[in-house]
Amino acid sequence: MRRVAALALSLTCAAAQVRRVTPEDIPPELRALDLAATHETTQRRVAEGERDHMIFHALQSRRFTELPRIEPALSARAFAESNEIPRGAAARLKAFIDTEPSDARHRYFRTLVSSEEQIRGEYRRAMRFLHEKEWASRSRQGSDRRDFIAGLYESRGHSTDSSAAANYAAHVALAALRERVPGTKIRRVLIVGPGMEIAPRTGLDDEVPPQSLQPYLTADSLIRLELAQLDDLKIDCADVNRRVVNHIREFPRSDRRLLIKAAPGDTEWNAFFDGAGTAIGKRQSGNWVELSKEAATRVRAFEMNVLTERADPPAAYDLVVATNVLLYFNQQELGLTLANIGASLAPGGHLLHNDTRAAVEAWARVLGLPIIDARMVRLASRPERELYDSAILHAKQ
Repeated sequence: MRRVAALALSLTCAAAQVRRVTPEDIPPELRALDLAATHETTQRRVAEGERDHMIFHALQSRRFTELPRIEPALSARAFAESNEIPRGAAARLKAFIDTEPSDARHRYFRTLVSSEEQIRGEYRRAMRFLHEKEWASRSRQGSDRRDFIAGLYESRGHSTDSSAAANYAAHVALAALRERVPGTKIRRVLIVGPGMEIAPRTGLDDEVPPQSLQPYLTADSLIRLELAQLDDLKIDCADVNRRVVNHIREFPRSDRRLLIKAAPGDTEWNAFFDGAGTAIGKRQSGNWVELSKEAATRVRAFEMNVLTERADPPAAYDLVVATNVLLYFNQQELGLTLANIGASLAPGGHLLHNDTRAAVEAWARVLGLPIIDARMVRLASRPERELYDSAILHAKQ
């Protein structure tokens, strides 16, 4: 019996087929692109993103030192003002290198650097970007500032940041889909870049274990909104980051617990979080959810670069979710990505994302993926400002 269960689990977690894109797969306007160079650039950006997370961990974690935590954006401003690594940051970087790792995060990040000199170089690189985004951008206003920040993201390292709050806008969009297309039933889902909480840019909490929330909260939303049934739902996660893929593959063999927490907000926001996880597991005290084994094994993961690779066979998915992914791509890369996503969608399938750039809509029209719904979604507010996200739905013609 145990052997049968193990076999079933291994089949559920098996990687989907992925193939490299050829020039014939993509729009004529993009066939002059060097796909091999694009693939190589993605690998470099993944590695840079991992080292960004390492720096954020080194500045904020309480696990390897008792030195005061440092907010990365404030450290970036201090670094830019003097062009020297601030004393407090330098002390933390040294402690990160000198201290024997005692938890999973520190152990992983220590594999990325071998010396104090190396981590100081990574600090300088990460802080230069963060200063441009958080401080230099403030000299601009409105759309000029948004365009400036968008340009920065088109070349920065790939982050795997994820949070429970990021799933709220997707839930709102799925509710809109239910209203706009009555009778919609979703059985196969592809999540591009599911992300994984490990060392966010701000607010690192060492007590929260590394976790990937989006695959499971997407399943939860689909079931709560009566768009899917658990016993008929399969969710594939495609990520270019092997760390994320391995984590999702191992999750069914863990204690299957997720921490789902968010600051209080308006009535709709609170209703989403009060019910989060109830369709796929049991809510426990302290905002923990224990997923059922069936829910956990409905999710599988595989490595895929959505720019230069696509899932095979094509036209397999009823829904593709790509939130906080498209913003990393320039206009040509958006064309590649949307062509690959479009090929993965079944006729009448839907794409959900949160990128409001005009280039996304332009490519979507070319590729037969017109927008059917777009809205701004108010998130729980911070004391200093209101927070919003976007939710955009396309339908494959």
